Amino acid sequence: MTESELDSLYGELCRALSEVGAAAAPLFLARFALLAIGEIDDVGRVRALLLSAEIASRCL
Repeated sequence: MTESELDSLYGELCRALSEVGAAAAPLFLARFALLAIGEIDDVGRVRALLLSAEIASRCL
């Protein structure tokens, strides 16, 4: 995936979050995460991504 594609997808994610609204955003993100986990289909990779996300969230 190119940087441009990544940027575009991030924009689509942001627009989708705006569309569902703040109240539904956590459920949307949870559902998206479950779908992504299923597509990744690699327990080790998913665990590494979860850890990376957790660490990055602590730095906010």
